[in-house]
Amino acid sequence: MADFRQLALEFVLADDEGQQTKIAQNAAKEIQNAAANSNPVARWVEAVQPWMPGGGTEAEHGEETPDWTTRAKALEFLSRTLDFLSKDALKPSQVKLLISFFGAMFEVDHKAGILPSANALTRIASMKSFQKQSGNDIIQRICALKDDFPRQIAKTRLAIYHLIQLLVTTPEVLSDLQQKQGAAAGFMVDLLQLCKSERDPECLMVWFDILRVFLTEYTSTTEVLEEVYGNFKLYFPIALPRAANTGITPEDLKLQLRKCFSANHLLADKTFPFLIGKLDQGDGVTVNVKVDILKTIRACLEEYKNPEQSISPYMNQIWSSLKYEVRNGEIEDTIWGTLEVLKSLALRLSGDNLRDYALNITRDCVNDLTSTMYTASAGRLLVSVLSSKPSAFVLMVTPTIIHVKENIRHPKAPSHSQDLLKLLHVILETRLLLVDTDMSPEDREDFAAIDSFFKPLYDDVFKAMIQKGSNPETSEDDLKTVLQAVQGAGALICQKPSKSVNISVDATNQGFERLLPESTCSQICESLFAILLQSGPGHVRSSSSDELINETTKALQRAVRSFPSGFKSLLDQTMVIIRNAWQKGSVTEAAETITGLGAHFAFIGCSEMPASPVTGFNHFLYYIQSFLSELHAALDAKADPALWCSLAGAIQSAIRYFNDACRVSSTGNELQIDGESWVQNMKEKYPGLEQPGGSIQSPISQTSSVAEVHNEFLQVSLFIARQLYRRAAKVVDGGILGLGDDFTGADIARESQYLHIVSTLAGFVIHELSESQQLSLKAEILAVNLFYEETIIVPESISEESNASGYGETTLQNGSSWDWLLLESLNVLSFPILEALRPASIDRLFSRGVAQELILSGSSRKASISGFARPITLAILTILANKHKIETQANLVTTLERSATSLVNGSLSEGDQSSRLEQIKATYALCAGMMRRYAGKEAKGLLQLLKEGPRDPKTGHHLARYLETITSPLAPLTKENYAIVKPLWMQKVYFELVNPMLQAAIGGDPEVQDQLVKTNYGIGVLLMVKHMNFPIYEADADNILRISIAVAQNIASGPDAKAALDVLKNILVEAPEKGKDHLRSIIKICTSVFSSKPSSAQKPGWLPDDYIPASIDPAVEIGRGKLALEIAGALPRMFESQHLLPHTSRIQREMTLACGHQVRDLRRTARLARAAWAELK
Repeated sequence: MADFRQLALEFVLADDEGQQTKIAQNAAKEIQNAAANSNPVARWVEAVQPWMPGGGTEAEHGEETPDWTTRAKALEFLSRTLDFLSKDALKPSQVKLLISFFGAMFEVDHKAGILPSANALTRIASMKSFQKQSGNDIIQRICALKDDFPRQIAKTRLAIYHLIQLLVTTPEVLSDLQQKQGAAAGFMVDLLQLCKSERDPECLMVWFDILRVFLTEYTSTTEVLEEVYGNFKLYFPIALPRAANTGITPEDLKLQLRKCFSANHLLADKTFPFLIGKLDQGDGVTVNVKVDILKTIRACLEEYKNPEQSISPYMNQIWSSLKYEVRNGEIEDTIWGTLEVLKSLALRLSGDNLRDYALNITRDCVNDLTSTMYTASAGRLLVSVLSSKPSAFVLMVTPTIIHVKENIRHPKAPSHSQDLLKLLHVILETRLLLVDTDMSPEDREDFAAIDSFFKPLYDDVFKAMIQKGSNPETSEDDLKTVLQAVQGAGALICQKPSKSVNISVDATNQGFERLLPESTCSQICESLFAILLQSGPGHVRSSSSDELINETTKALQRAVRSFPSGFKSLLDQTMVIIRNAWQKGSVTEAAETITGLGAHFAFIGCSEMPASPVTGFNHFLYYIQSFLSELHAALDAKADPALWCSLAGAIQSAIRYFNDACRVSSTGNELQIDGESWVQNMKEKYPGLEQPGGSIQSPISQTSSVAEVHNEFLQVSLFIARQLYRRAAKVVDGGILGLGDDFTGADIARESQYLHIVSTLAGFVIHELSESQQLSLKAEILAVNLFYEETIIVPESISEESNASGYGETTLQNGSSWDWLLLESLNVLSFPILEALRPASIDRLFSRGVAQELILSGSSRKASISGFARPITLAILTILANKHKIETQANLVTTLERSATSLVNGSLSEGDQSSRLEQIKATYALCAGMMRRYAGKEAKGLLQLLKEGPRDPKTGHHLARYLETITSPLAPLTKENYAIVKPLWMQKVYFELVNPMLQAAIGGDPEVQDQLVKTNYGIGVLLMVKHMNFPIYEADADNILRISIAVAQNIASGPDAKAALDVLKNILVEAPEKGKDHLRSIIKICTSVFSSKPSSAQKPGWLPDDYIPASIDPAVEIGRGKLALEIAGALPRMFESQHLLPHTSRIQREMTLACGHQVRDLRRTARLARAAWAELK
């Protein structure tokens, strides 16, 4: 049997929270496990008797002061024990005993027993044996505190509030209180007296909730309601004391108090006059208080029951007071708050009350529509109410439209017309939202009755204004007016009839319900198209006209979604304009026309999915066929390659737009593609795509889902890419591919750009395929046969000969059978597809033996002389090395290591140095791909070669610079392109590659003592580290800082010097204290960079003449100058003035000169830096 007295004593003496918890748990365990006849609860309570009033250890009647702390801890022992008792551990009699014991503390022990007693009673009240009658007893005991309650600390009061909150939110207790005390609610009257002076934010949060529950759930007399209201009303408006250090925000307090105001509709006769009176105080009310008042009024409007009695009597008072907040208001927060209140009021009204309210607002506001000053605010007031529900819309929209039309005929100023048109536009948008809402049959009939007011709006209002938009002489103010008219017309054409009668439907627009007749829809589309044509070359452009063009494009997009047949008509006109432009006009203007109109119509027809996905797909097909036919015609006519680029770019725009539209609307269901017969299926389904000019229509069902449409779209897009590829390439002698006959070499730059556009189109489509779809299509084959499946035969597996002999030096010396693909200009067609392939597809390319051949071909001697195609070749090698563990290909890796070793360590003559350096770039490209996914131990040899490269005195600086490839951001090595990128790959690179090279750069490697070689290593370290986050190299930051300073001092220009400044800046930003000892050197380096005088520093004698490139990109030097100015400008913020003052005169002089630099960005940076130094004191 447990000794509860001992446990109580140990708890009182314990200072450790964990120890007290353990003691309480032991006590709870003993109570639950003790025999019933041992009366454990009584013994447990008696255990604290020595510390209670009249107990053996206290002299309550003597001169000594009781030990309040130990008494509180003794009671806490009981309270904490209850926390660990299960809810069904106590019997009703025991619960009653505990309530009596702890309740007595509120009467006899106001200094020590209140907090633990409140916590204990809170736990007891949640137990299963708690009886509802006890709730009234507990509240009476609490109220016995009377004037001692405010004297309790906030923590104690909060515990009491939580106890009361638990009681009044327990339905059984509240029901018992209602039964015993009735409507008089004496307990609440006592609580109001007890808590009337509460000021603590946390306590108020709970107190307000108690009042809310009482007002909501308890039926009381009017007098009690008034007392409760009088209690919380005094807190309004409420603010959080500045000294309050709680997690409660001012908005939390306001919201909790707001719930009290809105809790009971019987308070309406007090809340509305009180709140409106506060609002009418004028300038004496701050913006925050005004917003709080408006939110509180809105909450009351939304929550009050029986609106006929609680809300309707105050509707005119609310309107009369609030309308001026919008009419004359300037603060947007209060304006929005007012509009929300007026809308909420309309939502709660019905019948005659709603009619009176709506007509009252309409009568007041339509008169303001004649005024330029008040039209905008009147419009906002009208819309806030008519948008609330269909019945309000029906009551207000007709007189509003009549007055809008009348005032548009006689505008006072351009801004007046614009505000009126904006109001009409918002009304149309509101109707679009309301027409699909649920309505009663009567409301639906009323809504249908006003349709006739919308049908003539185009002829009466919009037509004449929109026609001004196609006039080149239109003024800026008129263009702004046209802009509003265009937006309104776009909303008008989308209008649906309010019920399923008199629906305008035709064969091509099946399923699209329109309010307007087809002729009006056609007129709207034609007038908008006329504006769109003003975007072409030869037209004066301004910010207003550009905005008008953009809004016109959006309006046309909405138009063709509701009126699909309009798209075909407009696109036909567009293609006539495009044909005439490139056949008869200049190349520059024709290309601009194609690019502009192509982009606009790709957005109009393909960027958003209509109600029927198949209709959207038909738009896409018609657009694609039109531009594809035009592209073939331009190619056949030997047109300028710039026109090819524009037409191909338009095709790609449509594909990307429609793909995004499908992705937004699709549920994500993936459908399979028949990889064996997809080409034949496309030929049979869409003959118009293969024979330009033929008819084309989607053969898929009108009920097809977005997922099915998307699946069909991907196949069509791939089929288009196939056509363009097969024209861009042709079969040449030897059964390989070469550039097609269209490529004459007359404009190599444009022809290359066209190949890039075509290839990125194919890459994009492949990228959008899922892994299973790529595997089904055998997409890896498309990357190497370029859609010439009948000519370029890709093996199914590695040949036995290759398996047996491995990969020898012959391929590296003489190339492979895939050189035509990898080393020539056609590699641009292969690269985007490889980039878009998932690793599983790349794995299959290795299983076929093709990827190995590509890697060897790209690493061969022949590849080093491939010219402009070389960067793409290296990117392909990087992709292959990343998406497949090439280190597991033992023969391949051995061959590559052997070749790279001979290139790095072999002797070079002047003649073959450049070609062999170019050849070894392949090794760096492969390692860049491998390191992103952690290269296996089989690749250690290649990594060792990278470390040893900078040791060569002759070529080491070149090899050091190639190391930047390992860490620099590369588009193919991103997760978006399905590259394998491990989370900590950069840290691994630093540990395995950078750190050993860093030791060599600072002289820590006994084999590397030559200054030139150490500089090579330093450059390699800087070029890799500049792409790393500071925490990765923080431990070595001091050494890296010294290296960056040394490189910046020895190498006066070029990418190496810029890398040094990059790293220097990063270190100073992250850890300024590390630069304190090098401040003089840093300032000297920076001033020498942006100084207008030529540098007097001589190149070190040990540095070879060809170490710094003879020609340096001006952009690099500009970037270096900006970095130097940024570093210098940041020094005053990093270091105390006494360290900088000796350098002030010189650096400010140089900065002053830099403020006149010919490059704007440098001038701006120099001014900021000079201002920072000018503040030094």
